[in-house]
Amino acid sequence: MNMNSIKKTSLILAMVMTSMSNLFAQTMEDGVKKFKYKRFESAKAIFSTMTDPLSNYYLGLIEIENENLKAAEAIFQKFMDDPANQAGLARVKLLQKDVAGATSFIEKAAAKAKKKDIRPLQYAADAITYTEGMDPNKAIELYKKALETEKNGDLYIGLGDAYRKLQGGGGNAMTNYENAEMYPNVQSLANYKKGNLWYAAKNYDSALANYARASELDKENPLPFKALADAYYKVNRFKLSKENIEKYLELSDKSIDDQIQYANTLYLAKEYQNAIQKMNDLIGKGAERPYMYRVIGFSQYETKDYTNAKMNMDKFFAKQDALKIIPQDHIYYGKILLKDTNTASMAESSFNKGIAIDTSSDKTPVFRNIAESYYDAEMYGNSGNWYKKIVESNSPGIEAVDYWWAGVMYFYARDYANAEPMIRLYNSKYPDEPTSIFWMARITEATKDKDYKTGAAKDYYNQWIGKINEDPTKKKDLLKAYTYLAMVAYTANNKEEAKLYSDKLIALDPANSVGTQIQKAIPAMK
Repeated sequence: MNMNSIKKTSLILAMVMTSMSNLFAQTMEDGVKKFKYKRFESAKAIFSTMTDPLSNYYLGLIEIENENLKAAEAIFQKFMDDPANQAGLARVKLLQKDVAGATSFIEKAAAKAKKKDIRPLQYAADAITYTEGMDPNKAIELYKKALETEKNGDLYIGLGDAYRKLQGGGGNAMTNYENAEMYPNVQSLANYKKGNLWYAAKNYDSALANYARASELDKENPLPFKALADAYYKVNRFKLSKENIEKYLELSDKSIDDQIQYANTLYLAKEYQNAIQKMNDLIGKGAERPYMYRVIGFSQYETKDYTNAKMNMDKFFAKQDALKIIPQDHIYYGKILLKDTNTASMAESSFNKGIAIDTSSDKTPVFRNIAESYYDAEMYGNSGNWYKKIVESNSPGIEAVDYWWAGVMYFYARDYANAEPMIRLYNSKYPDEPTSIFWMARITEATKDKDYKTGAAKDYYNQWIGKINEDPTKKKDLLKAYTYLAMVAYTANNKEEAKLYSDKLIALDPANSVGTQIQKAIPAMK
């Protein structure tokens, strides 16, 4: 082979090698992008065709995301001396609650950083930031050290995420997300992160603007639509939540978890039958997750299929990790138990389990939900007890109607000893509300004048009638008041008042039997 041929061959070989190197870089970049956008199945398909340490690292991270910890550990161990994979092993150790082991791997990874390659610092910092168990300040220190040598968008994103883990770190997080926007490859992600920060601060207009901007900057980014679906769900705009989760699905991998999320949104959008069908379809394909039975059970409760709701909630409790059971699981189960007289007595225990693990500072919505469930089951005493818990909680979530319901539920349960103090408390808290006077009249009538002989409730009824100015929209309650007053007058042989109140009864209800009978009896009264 002559010299020219050798030169030509070398040139061709160099071009091929350059082309392969560019292709590898593009493939790696595409895989990393998909990983960042939580398109784990697509990322896995790319990284599985590659054999380098970095691709291996991402394959391990994907297994962590899929909660396959043993598989992740085995993957990282293929490259024990590589800093990325050492950082991956640190994540495994943190998830195993082995902080000492994690710290050792993080230090080994960070120590491999060089002046021209600061990535080991980033891998080590990411392990701390994206796994619970270590001080985020250590991650911040590593990110800043890396930024002294090289600035890139991923470092600023990581630094922002680390600051978000600190109390009061929102301002620094926003600054770093804004710095990240200078780098085209993470602009969409940076705006998505900013949107999340604004949303957490309840600045919803800014959050929506950043989510929209994230979508404009990269049409392939599904994350803003997922965030919007979650946001609309939290403000009870379930139709918009569903629309956005459908847009998210279009851009996502449509993984099992994505489809489960969609089925969950169908439940939230009150499309209960569709939610049940979607979950059952996924289970039929072998994609079973314990929490899927939760959605099925909740949905069946809402469609009044209580027998199957209980069956699926029993499956859920049997299969779900106890640490992943939420208060609502026990609350819903209690409501299901109330629908069967054979199990209703077990509901209270279930409700109390839910309350015991509820860490929210204001439990009034949960108490109210339970009280309403007992009301629906016509277990009025139990309902009164839960309304009383609201009243006694001194929570800012207490409403005037809670006092009223507490008293009225006890009244319906004929527990007048508890009904009266609740209604009196209602009156003292809201003296301008005439309803409390009406119910004091009802309680007094029931406890002191069942046979209309003493007139003990007379003053209360008259006081209430005066306060409402005989408002005809209160017809049902007025009929009750006039019946009592007419009967007291009749029993006392007070012909004038008997006629007055029987006339009022007939004016409100021409066919009223009490009013008609008293009218007939008046001429014979002495």
